[in-house]
Parts: sequence; structure tokens; C-alpha cells
Amino acid sequence: MLAILTALLLAFPRPALAAWGDGLFPDAAGHWAAEPINFLGALDIVHGYPDGTCRPDQPLTAVEAVSLLLRSTGYSSAGNLPARPGGQMPLPTARPSVSANRGTAPAVPAGVAWAAGDLALAVEQKILLPDELQEGLLMGPAPRYLVWQLLARSLKTPLQQDAPLDFSDAVLVPEEARPAAATLAALQIIRGFPDGTLRPVDTITRAEMLALLARMVENGWLNPAPERRLDGWVQEVKQDTGRAGNPSGPAGSRGTSPGTAAARYLVTISTPTSGSKDYPMAASAAVFNVPLPTPFALENMHVLTVLNRRNELAFIKAYEPRQPGQLTVNTGTVEKVVRGRGLQLVLRDLDHDLKTYEATWATTVPGGLFALKQGQWVKVELNGAAVWNVEPLKVKKASGTIEAVEGRKLYLDKFDKELGNVFLNWDRARLSDKDGNQYTGSGGLQAGAKVEITCLDWDKVLEIKIL
Repeated sequence: MLAILTALLLAFPRPALAAWGDGLFPDAAGHWAAEPINFLGALDIVHGYPDGTCRPDQPLTAVEAVSLLLRSTGYSSAGNLPARPGGQMPLPTARPSVSANRGTAPAVPAGVAWAAGDLALAVEQKILLPDELQEGLLMGPAPRYLVWQLLARSLKTPLQQDAPLDFSDAVLVPEEARPAAATLAALQIIRGFPDGTLRPVDTITRAEMLALLARMVENGWLNPAPERRLDGWVQEVKQDTGRAGNPSGPAGSRGTSPGTAAARYLVTISTPTSGSKDYPMAASAAVFNVPLPTPFALENMHVLTVLNRRNELAFIKAYEPRQPGQLTVNTGTVEKVVRGRGLQLVLRDLDHDLKTYEATWATTVPGGLFALKQGQWVKVELNGAAVWNVEPLKVKKASGTIEAVEGRKLYLDKFDKELGNVFLNWDRARLSDKDGNQYTGSGGLQAGAKVEITCLDWDKVLEIKIL
């Protein structure tokens, strides 16, 4: 029995364990495409082989290109399946994607029947043309120009028919692929090689395909699993003693022995949409651009991260540190939060002016921007024109009839048990009607007027509503 086990181990050797931060696939560590490979691996768009590798330099077939693109668009589920016969990259489960009441699914060649669901869906979405359903084309190595056509069709935007291709070998691009190539080049999705060539008829590798898909995600043309992609900054990294299987951790970690890697870490990430949350770091997390080989080097850094299906940080790319310039402050009530390509906070200030501020990765809000309520009082710190920090304010209210106004002091007829009946600096407050709109009446603040005062304290009046 021992001899049999030894023979099996020799026949199917396990890949070497990756170092901290090297990521999901040992053969991608140090590869020029390590970042896009791990980014898409964390999103379940690319899966490894049973031996743990991803084989980045292996030629890609057209059917693999179709499947990867479908996963990236969200049309196809990313099942964690074993490699297909013939060394194909793992693909989602084949399923009929054109229902009976929507027409007949296109005929798929027998040699690619295992991918019939994906191919039918690609034809339905006009990513693949019906006359491209040829076994020789689909199972053969995919030339770059064919992949460009697939990517361009997924954009769902008119292609540039007559745009120039400023590459030395542009003449080699087949006529039918020129609009796709020109469109992708104009969008900086394809950029050519350092020698100024495109090499359109050469076979594309898996790494090259994944780099193109990652670029499309980065530029907003593809949007896979947005709920699992976080753009924020790291507030704190701490050892997760509840998860660690060993008190020791990677070299350079706090309170650990160098060279061991069993410890687990919790990373507190602040994002403008969700506020601050703790996320465990996956054991096979891929980490890029950190100055030192330790999780603690991530603290205070801008990060783009991807969560795996277990809600663990599987991909982390660090950028610049969070450092403010000269901060300014504005106080007011939340008018609304706008979500488009970015996030904006609309604030009604103490002059009743509406101010629109951009939120960025560095914006910190307890609970996130979408936890703010319309009419909620906040103090906003601004780094230039961008929101740096939002602090919800705990306000107090008092109401009554104005007894007198003397200089900067306002007297009410009723004595509030917490605030009293004297309010200082009333002239700095926002003057509103009973509905919260800017007061336009002629009476103003005078004795006998009924009012509601909103303040932080008796000497920090924010708003006076004339009822």
C-alpha cells in the first residue's frame, strides 16, 4: 500500500506552496499577468486545474474565450468545475439558454456539445455569430483578431468602421475584424506590443485574454459581481486569533516568528458605500503593491479588493496612502446621495445653498453614505472638493415663543430642562419655514414668533424654524 501511495504522489506532484500574497495559482506568481489572473480568479471567472495551476502561457481556444467572456459579463454562472477532456479550461455547466418560447437554439457541433449552453447564449447575445459555430474554429487556438471581435460585440455599442489603426502590422488585421480592432484600440482595451505591433493572427494566450478582460472591468465595460469588489482604504490590520491555527505568522508580522504562515488576519476596510467593516484575509490571498511582505503594510493604504464567496479578501491591490491636504468644514443637512459613475453627496448648508460634493475611496462615513437619511444633520470635512469625512451630528431641539432678541442672544418663553431658554449665536443659524425651506417671510425673528430651534448646544444653534 505504501508503495502505491508513493507512486501516486510521484505521478501527480502537488505544486509548491505559494509565499504570502502570491495568490491562487503558484504558476502565476511572478508572471507579468499575475494581477489580472488573480483578480479574475477571485471573481470566479477563471478556475485552476486539479493540480492548482492556471497555465497562463497556454494557447486559448475560441470556446474558452467565449466562456471566459460570458462569465465576465455576468451572463454565465462561474461553476468551479474540473478541466474538460483535451486540456480545456474549466467551463460552466452546459445548459440550454434559449427557451422554447424564445426560438430554437442554434445547432452546436458535436465536438463542443459540452459547451452547448454557453455557445447558444453567446449567439443569443450576439457575441458569437451563427456561422462561427464550427468545431474547427471553436476548438482550435484562437487568433487575437477573433477574440477582439468577441470583446467588441460584448460592448453593445456601435463600432468604429473607418477609424485608423496606428500599428505597424495593421494591414494583417482581416477586413471583417478591423472595426472591432479600431474600437478596442480607441478605448485603450488593446494597446499593442512595445514594438508597435498588434500581431493579430497570432494565437492569444490565456494570460493575454485575462489581461484584456481585467482591463474591461477596470474601465467599466464589464461589471462582474460588483458587490464583491471594494474600493476603499485600510483602517486597521489585526491578527485574527479566533481563526488562526497557529500563533505564528508570515515574516514581518507583529508578535510572530519569521518564516511561518499559519496566522489569519482581519482587515478593517472603509468604503464610502458601506462604511467600516472587518474582512478575514483568505489564506491564498493575492496582494500587490505593498511596500513590505506583511499584511500590516496595508494600513492606511488605498486598496482595491475582491471578496471570494466566503466573504474573505482574496485579491488586494494597494495604491497611495490616505493623506489629507488642507481640510475645510461645512455643516448642514443631507439632501440626497447620488449614485452614477461615482458617488455624490448633496448638502443643504446653513445658508440654504445646495452643495454637491464628490465621494472617493478616501471618504469615511459611519455605516456608509447610503445609511444617511434626508434631512439628517452632518458635519462634512472636505479635502479640496471631495468628501473626506462625514460625521453625523447628535442634535437637540427646543420650541416655544420668542420672548426677546438681544444682540446675539435669543430668549424663549419656555425653559428647556436640558438647554435652558437662552440661545447664543442665533444669527449664524439657518432660518427656515415650518417645512424646512428657506424662510422668505417679512416677520422674521421677533418677539411673539413661534419657533423650533435645532442645535448642538445652547451656544451652537444650527437652524431656527419659524412655525
